[in-house]
Amino acid sequence: MKFSQRSLLWMLGGLLALAIAGCSSEPKERAAFITFLQTRIVDKPGVHLPKLTPDEEKSFGEYSKHFAVITDYNKALDAKVQKPLRDITGMRMPRTMADLPAWRANMVTLRKTSVQMRNTIDTEQAAAGVKRVALKQPDDLKTVYDNAYARTVSDPGNGIKDMLVALEGMIDSAEKLTAFLDLHKDKIRLNGAVAEVDDQKVLDEMNVLMKELNAGNEKVAASQRKLNALVSGK
Repeated sequence: MKFSQRSLLWMLGGLLALAIAGCSSEPKERAAFITFLQTRIVDKPGVHLPKLTPDEEKSFGEYSKHFAVITDYNKALDAKVQKPLRDITGMRMPRTMADLPAWRANMVTLRKTSVQMRNTIDTEQAAAGVKRVALKQPDDLKTVYDNAYARTVSDPGNGIKDMLVALEGMIDSAEKLTAFLDLHKDKIRLNGAVAEVDDQKVLDEMNVLMKELNAGNEKVAASQRKLNALVSGK
């Protein structure tokens, strides 16, 4: 089969036009994705994870898969962490020393659940991190994407883990005080929020443990406030 020089030039021109047309959509898709991340996530106070409309997904082209790294992580946490976290935060905590012995079994369950949740978050953050590293992003997109990723993946996950670590520390203090009360039950009389102790040495040691528990409670409360501020932006 023979081709004239003119026909070859025409074909070459057509191929070049296709190549140019194929590449020209990327800057527009990138610009749309950058605007979306900046205005819908980064610029808004608190944590926001908008759901893409079909039109948005189409306008981002291949970059919609970059957003899927963020949404897949959050879907995994919703499925695996949301319920146990809600159960923990809704659990009735002991209000006085007299409540501690009856709450002992709950301490074991609570710590186990907390550790499992932290491990789950670590696993999901690592999986998302692997996907994130594999993304090919120009510098202008990477800067905005990193900020959006931190806002929706790293910061909330780390905030939850910090709260759980504080909770586990508080549980350790509660268990130590509970064991102490059991060991010296012949010298300690509990009546609601009031403890009567005959032995000064026992009283001093109990006060140290109580201060440790109170400090643990404050760490939990502070981490909860920090997490709530992060999520709400207030």
